[in-house]
Amino acid sequence: MTDRLYTTTSDIERARALWEKGVLLAERTEGFYRLQLFQLHDVYLEVTWHIHFNVVVKVSTFTDTD
Repeated sequence: MTDRLYTTTSDIERARALWEKGVLLAERTEGFYRLQLFQLHDVYLEVTWHIHFNVVVKVSTFTDTD
């Protein structure tokens, strides 16, 4: 999946792709938030979860690893 394809699909399709094909690379905790780094083909996603409410607060995507 390319970055362009990922950003043009619906939220539900993106979540399904991440759940089914994403690879968890790293995880860290900062205060009330858990940040998880995933790789989905050539796209990287950083998902920020609120620990107490168990909801996604933010999803950042990037392809450049520099």
